[in-house]
Amino acid sequence: MSVEDNIGKALKDFLAEAEEILDQLSLDLVSLSDCADGGECSPDLVNSVFRGAHSLKGLAGMFGLSDIAELGHHLENLLDALRLGKVELDQAVVSTLFESTELLAHLVRNAGETGGEGADLSGAMQRINDCLTRGPKANQDSPLARLNIPERVLSSMTEYEEHRLLENVKKGRHIHSIRVSLLLASFDSDLMELTDTLKQAGEVISTLPSASSGLDAGIDFEILFGSELPAGALMPIIDREHLTIFTFGETAGEQAAGSGAEAAAPVAEPGGAEGDFQAPAAGDGGAISAKSMSRTVRVDIGKLDLLMNIVGELVLSHSMIADVAARMRRDGLIVPSQELNKAAKGLEKKLSELQKGVMEIRMIPVGQLFDKMTRIIRKIAREQGKKVELKLYGADTELDKLIIEDISDPVMHIVRNSIDHGIETPEERLAAGKDEKGTITLSSYQKGNHVVIQIDDDGGGIDVARVKQKAVKLGIISSVDEVTDREALDFIFRPGFSTTETVSEISGRGVGMDVVRTNIAALSGLIDVENFPGQGARFIITLPITLAIIKALIISTAGRTYALPITSVLESILVEQKEIRTIERKEVIQLRESTLPLLRLSEFFELKGGEAAPESCYVVVVGVAEKRLGLVVDDLIGQQDIVIKSIGDTFAGFRGISGAADLGDQRTILVLDVGSVIAEATRGSA
Repeated sequence: MSVEDNIGKALKDFLAEAEEILDQLSLDLVSLSDCADGGECSPDLVNSVFRGAHSLKGLAGMFGLSDIAELGHHLENLLDALRLGKVELDQAVVSTLFESTELLAHLVRNAGETGGEGADLSGAMQRINDCLTRGPKANQDSPLARLNIPERVLSSMTEYEEHRLLENVKKGRHIHSIRVSLLLASFDSDLMELTDTLKQAGEVISTLPSASSGLDAGIDFEILFGSELPAGALMPIIDREHLTIFTFGETAGEQAAGSGAEAAAPVAEPGGAEGDFQAPAAGDGGAISAKSMSRTVRVDIGKLDLLMNIVGELVLSHSMIADVAARMRRDGLIVPSQELNKAAKGLEKKLSELQKGVMEIRMIPVGQLFDKMTRIIRKIAREQGKKVELKLYGADTELDKLIIEDISDPVMHIVRNSIDHGIETPEERLAAGKDEKGTITLSSYQKGNHVVIQIDDDGGGIDVARVKQKAVKLGIISSVDEVTDREALDFIFRPGFSTTETVSEISGRGVGMDVVRTNIAALSGLIDVENFPGQGARFIITLPITLAIIKALIISTAGRTYALPITSVLESILVEQKEIRTIERKEVIQLRESTLPLLRLSEFFELKGGEAAPESCYVVVVGVAEKRLGLVVDDLIGQQDIVIKSIGDTFAGFRGISGAADLGDQRTILVLDVGSVIAEATRGSA
């Protein structure tokens, strides 16, 4: 491998890790924003944000990405001042942190092409410096003096630990010194367990090791701990042997007794009897191990694509083998055809297992998409002066990684519009009898072989009357009475259609919605909208779980062969011509207790050469979400696994086509986009 290849691989690894850091950083900043509104903030949260900025700065420095490293360094300085109490946490600081993180994300995205350089960082740097120089806190006498904490304890504390100690004292908490003896073989896990227990009752300020005085082959730790609880109330919670608690500033009679035979004593003079247990032997569970605790690996999606393409070629080879076996049987070669068919069946079984395994690797939870929306919602709500709460449901639902990537921008656009023109201002909501805080709900669930993503808001809904008036103005309809309210909602997906007269950085509901529908249709998906006047709106996106290898129904019409994704096929029936009726110039049939609209594929694609009014025809009932349509075709050829291939930008504008696929007999056919076909047919009827 060349030096250039090594550098390229290393840069890809950096981008992958940087993206993970930024995603977590964004989530932590959302929680930090809540702290700025609500008051007290967890020091662990501030430290988590600080560590994220520090890690990103270090990674960028290793790769020579100076802009990212420099901005990360300034951001780290601000966060360090925040965690040390030198800067007050308010919305101005939170806004600066958000803006700097967004700029870092922009630099990281461009790092692969431009090396992350070239952006103007001066504005971000100035805002960070303004936060740092906005005036120090007023000096006051330290309240630590009355506690008589030994100098050896204070001198061993870092500046951050000293600040946290002071904050705990200011809040009137008890300051405890907890002395515990732990076995060398398991002290790390035991100390972590003790720390987690303590954090439920207060804040661990510092932890210092010292030589053991309580256990052979052991080590002592002195933990400085702040809590609302007195020492006596802590002992039942901790419930551990070889542990004493001393509370600074309290008399000896107020101290709590240790567990077992130990009595409380000042930590400067520790004591305790030896335990009646011994360190575990070398083969026991407490032994040190070099094995990794995680069983996950990070895989480039390009490698999975390559693997999936190989699987696709194997599927095609299997189809060819099965076709050869069928021809041999027709030619009278019974025994060889049976052997070949048996081999084909075995290959099909293994291919199915391989395909399932690769697909499971590609699947990721929708929650990764929802997490990205969290930061966007907070940012836009803050810019609009609105209060918005986000609720998430079904974040564990899984989708193909590439589908989630391609759906991110459409979902973001809908969310932005919901905040900008759906959710009202706090004053408007209170006047309407609503809670001043609006709600956006993101939910997802699996429905058959599809995944449904819903975006709900509890705003004012879509003004259908204005939509109709705009449609009349644009010449789409001649009168507002020409269409129903339900049909009028479909107009917001037309290019350039918007009821908003003003232009802002955040587009009005309708602007760009045609692009949203187009992008979703390109994924063989469908978008629908429901309106609740005065109560909000709901956008429903229905997507296939994957677009890699799919099972398809092969059909023919007018001498042409097409593939229909089997996930969208509900049933197929043979219909007599006399059963077909015409309502408002549209052909329909009665299917059980409902009326099913029909679409002749030969007419949809303007094909010639079909049979002239046969007495009967096949109708394939397809559906996406709640929409149903009957496709009239000449023949049903059978089912087959196919790999959808792109047909390129030249043919990208063809309606109703999602790609092409190779069959086992060396033919290439077009794959129908059921969602697009249904949308076109529905639009035509409107």
